[in-house]
Amino acid sequence: MQPAVSSAQVFKFGLFEADVARSTLTRNGVRVKIQDQPFRVLILLLDHPGEIVSREELRHKLWPEGTYVDFDGSLNVILKKLRAAIDDDSDNPRFVETVPRRGYRFIAPVAVSGVKAEPISASSAVAQPPSAVPDSSVISPSHLRKRPEHLIYMLSALALLVGLGSAWLVWHQQHSVANSANVASQSSPPVTLRKSIAVLGFRNVSGRADDTWLATAFSEMLSTELAGGEKLRLISGEDVANLRLSSPWSQTDTLDQETTSRIGTALNSDLLVLGSFTATGQSGHERVRVDVRLQDAKTGEILSEIAETGGTQDLFQVVSGIGSHLRERVGVPDLEDLDEAGVLASLPLNREAARFYSLGLARLRQFDAVAAKDLLQEACSADPKFSLAHLMLARAWAQLGYEQKRKEETKKSLDLSTDLPRVGRLLVQGDYYESLADHEKAASAYRVLFELYPDSVEYGLHLSAAQAAAGHGSQALETLHQLRRLPLPSSGDPRIDLAEAKIMESKVDALKLIQKVLAKASSQGQTLLYAQAKWLECMILIYGDHPELGPASCQEAHDIFLSAGNRLGAADSLRLIGDSQGAEGHLEEAIATYQRALKAMEGMGEHEKTGALLNNMAIDFANQGRLDRAEQFYREAKSHFEQAGDQRNVAIALSNIADIFYLRGDLSGAARLYEQGLQAVASVDPSDPGYLLYRLADLELAQGRVQEAHDRAKKALAAFPLENGGYQYVTGGMIVLGEVLEAEGDLAGARQQYEQTLAMRQKVGEIGLVQESEAELAELALQEGRPEQAEPLLRGAIAEFENEKSDPDASNAYTLLSRALLMQGKVGEARKAAERATTLSLTSSDPALKLPAAIQSARVEMASASHSTESSSVSAARQELRSAETTARKLGYYNLECEARLALGEQELKSNPRSGRAQLAALATETRGHGLELLARHAEQAITAASTVVAANKPAR
Repeated sequence: MQPAVSSAQVFKFGLFEADVARSTLTRNGVRVKIQDQPFRVLILLLDHPGEIVSREELRHKLWPEGTYVDFDGSLNVILKKLRAAIDDDSDNPRFVETVPRRGYRFIAPVAVSGVKAEPISASSAVAQPPSAVPDSSVISPSHLRKRPEHLIYMLSALALLVGLGSAWLVWHQQHSVANSANVASQSSPPVTLRKSIAVLGFRNVSGRADDTWLATAFSEMLSTELAGGEKLRLISGEDVANLRLSSPWSQTDTLDQETTSRIGTALNSDLLVLGSFTATGQSGHERVRVDVRLQDAKTGEILSEIAETGGTQDLFQVVSGIGSHLRERVGVPDLEDLDEAGVLASLPLNREAARFYSLGLARLRQFDAVAAKDLLQEACSADPKFSLAHLMLARAWAQLGYEQKRKEETKKSLDLSTDLPRVGRLLVQGDYYESLADHEKAASAYRVLFELYPDSVEYGLHLSAAQAAAGHGSQALETLHQLRRLPLPSSGDPRIDLAEAKIMESKVDALKLIQKVLAKASSQGQTLLYAQAKWLECMILIYGDHPELGPASCQEAHDIFLSAGNRLGAADSLRLIGDSQGAEGHLEEAIATYQRALKAMEGMGEHEKTGALLNNMAIDFANQGRLDRAEQFYREAKSHFEQAGDQRNVAIALSNIADIFYLRGDLSGAARLYEQGLQAVASVDPSDPGYLLYRLADLELAQGRVQEAHDRAKKALAAFPLENGGYQYVTGGMIVLGEVLEAEGDLAGARQQYEQTLAMRQKVGEIGLVQESEAELAELALQEGRPEQAEPLLRGAIAEFENEKSDPDASNAYTLLSRALLMQGKVGEARKAAERATTLSLTSSDPALKLPAAIQSARVEMASASHSTESSSVSAARQELRSAETTARKLGYYNLECEARLALGEQELKSNPRSGRAQLAALATETRGHGLELLARHAEQAITAASTVVAANKPAR
């Protein structure tokens, strides 16, 4: 539905322009990503500036009559997305004001101009349906489609699936962005480039082990001193450490021109500082001599050599003297008093704190978060008011997967950051808000940093990552394009290519960018960056058109990470390989790979990624039918997530355990766990319960609680915004809603849901899920009395399910095929299909497979013995139906209990018409009272059909 405005209008407000003809929103000429429905709401509000537009009016404009959706919840989500696109705040609105109990009003001045409508290119910034590009995070367990369990990915776009820190990369963010070529160029003032300098480290000449910590201490102190006043751009110690791990250089000699050029290019640094120190004397009276050499990175020329001597109790005085000489040599003024105070606040208060802090930093940069955590805790005890010690401790906790402890330490760091220099305060703020997953506020902090210092690739990358995490992909892409407008070598930094590859919609284009990253990283000796790119390449390949090519890239990444001592990176590479193997049905291989990954992390005390590995391994055990083993690992995963303070993944583990209970037929136990999962999700993000809601809806439908199932299914779909790309879970929810509508007798509504899921799944090329949708349409055709249409659909589905070795799906399809054949009078074929369904159901404990197969088998036997109502086969069939009825009643499967009663009633009509009619009439009344209109109709139709036969056979008088 188009907005009721002229297609030639362009609305201007603030820095924004909304072009109706092109369906685009721009800010300062740069396109802003916005979905179709939020854009339509915006146009409607802009067309009535200053006027209240009611929620009811918006509802009629957005959804046609007969649409099944939670209107209030969906409209709230749309308004939230609109405000995010135009940087508005509902509490302090600049543009869209909420008028309580009435609607919404556009409050800013609006200018309207007419333009000639032109064709809209395929690169329009309005989002396309999510199924256009498969979500990398979506992978179906081998055969639990109808009761899927959550495979935890460190890279998921779905709100249901979580990212677990910077090493577990996000490929497809909440709102995918257009190809970089689609982002308009924007003229911007030239960036003032500061001189950049990298402190490469200090060598311990004396070799005394007790003095090793001074190497890191001098590097950090000198970097902090030179960064004071913000006239120089300092390369971070982490970047220096990573390059030294990847491509070491001599610590003993003057660096030759080839080496300085390589280092300077890799670190994007103009100047290099390399030093050494010698400590002499006894404890308490130690003296230290520090020698420093300053070299030009491009030419290798030695620009200055400096030596300072002092006591080890006052190390900063020694470093400060060196810093003053270096500042003078590079033409930067000395620190002012205020700047010097900020520098001092960035350093530990005493020698003990400095020692523990330096040792902890060194361990953190060597990927030893366990040792780093202990040392940094000692540093915090020695100097409780040192903000940066708490910040680094938070990062150690984050690497170990303790999210709650991370939040606590970043909060302490923030509270103590008042006296830090401006840059330090903003970086602490960014870390704090990231720990809270408040990416909007993190982006605000990084935006200020990047606006202050647009020459910093590091700050630009921080901002871009936060913007993407907040769902503002177009803004993230524009930030990266600002970095590309910097002069070389900054604009050619391979990290920019890697960041863009993570948020690109086109996998083909992302892979091309990754090739650039690999070439640059290889030429610059940045092997860790090379490994990160290989990891991302592996992930894209595995979830793309060439999954067979992915594991080789992951293996290469694993080997590099392992050789660098990065066990978490190595384990994550193995985890991806395991996910790939499981998706291909190689379950034993996948389990073995996950166990290798767990072995790699042994002794680290890490919880978040360990939980993810255990969860994903449990899925493979479940797919093997080893439910006890699966439950064991799900519970272990839940325990790790609880220790990590990660309630979102606790909820996922709970939902997976609930799925196991459901497969066993323990409906009350499953419902209890689903409810616990909902509580866990609500404590993190109340808008994120979709999967749990539709699983509960499915369970309630099985119990005959139809209205509750209907309400839950609708809420589940409202919690799954389609543009988020999680098509597996969205379509799963739509299937459940379709089944509810079918049970209610709304066959047209059910067909609409099934056909929509089929179209979405066909678009992304997920064959197994396509066949599931076709099986649902086949069952609907049976309900409509069209078995000849159902049969070919079911045969196609069976072929795919058997090819995938998906026994539960195949069992269900064979049961339906038997029904289709029996309705066509093909009794022999129907018996074979029923026997196959029964055989396949034995591989599962799921009563929802076993009971329908048993009921259909009994129907076939009764049909084959139709000429004798008291034959032994009929008696056996009746006994089988009574057994199915009893089992279903005991387990709480009301739907299946009624199906068995329907079959018994139909048979009773043949032997005792009066009794049969009474049973079926009672069943019709009872099921209609539960909202099971379709079952009620079937019971009534059986009575009518029997009456018709009796009338036809009545002798003439």
